[in-house]
Amino acid sequence: MDLEHLNKSQIVLLTMLVSFVTSIATGIVTVSLIEEAPTDVTRVVQRVVERTVEQVAPAEQQATVITRERTVIIKEADLIAAAIAENKPRIVSIIDAGSGSFVSLGVFIDDKGTLATDAWALDEEGSYGIDVGAEELIPATITYSGGARGVALLQTESDSGVEPIKPSEVALQLGQTLVAFVGGGSITQGIATELGESGYIGTSISGAKVAPGAPLINVDGKVVGISTGASRAVGSGSFAPIRAAYAAANPVEGEEASKEEEGTTATTTKGSTQ
Repeated sequence: MDLEHLNKSQIVLLTMLVSFVTSIATGIVTVSLIEEAPTDVTRVVQRVVERTVEQVAPAEQQATVITRERTVIIKEADLIAAAIAENKPRIVSIIDAGSGSFVSLGVFIDDKGTLATDAWALDEEGSYGIDVGAEELIPATITYSGGARGVALLQTESDSGVEPIKPSEVALQLGQTLVAFVGGGSITQGIATELGESGYIGTSISGAKVAPGAPLINVDGKVVGISTGASRAVGSGSFAPIRAAYAAANPVEGEEASKEEEGTTATTTKGSTQ
């Protein structure tokens, strides 16, 4: 076929056919060379391609940010376990220095060595030591014993190395889950059943399982009460509010806090009754 006799349409079609065949041949040769080339050459080609793609992309394009929201369900059992783990090292045993027998549990309410416990378990003429897990007991003297709530305060002269408790600053609610330490590393669980005008905290916890001076905590790990002889006389599962210990240690501040707490408790109880 003579190319001089081709019209314009035939020339265009012929040109496109030649270009297509050339492109296919070039692609086949390129792929073959890449497959036969060493690894380093392949990496260089890949990097060049990647950089070329980045440069070709429009500058105004922005990366799409995908935000995934996940709902985390916190179980009450997990909160209780965390509260127990937090407060367990803060609970100490009060030991009779003469006989070496267990007297009651206790908790430090400040960083000055002030310990709160059950006044009914102590003898004013007795000698006591604090067992913090060390080889020797830490001597302690009674600085306050009695009061309407039956809370006693002991004072240690040396640093015990035990962190003080964290009292709850939120008013207790009926039905709220509470945990009491009963000694020997054991705990017992219940709910708040009564917040009467007497000032004591009534619970569903069995009094037979509670040791003298046992602290009462909420699921947030804050201490709300302490077991005393006076509270157990009101009810087997009753506890004295921990604010009574702070009131005894700081009469001025404690009196204001007690009045504020009693007012809140009375309001809560009245609202619940209605």
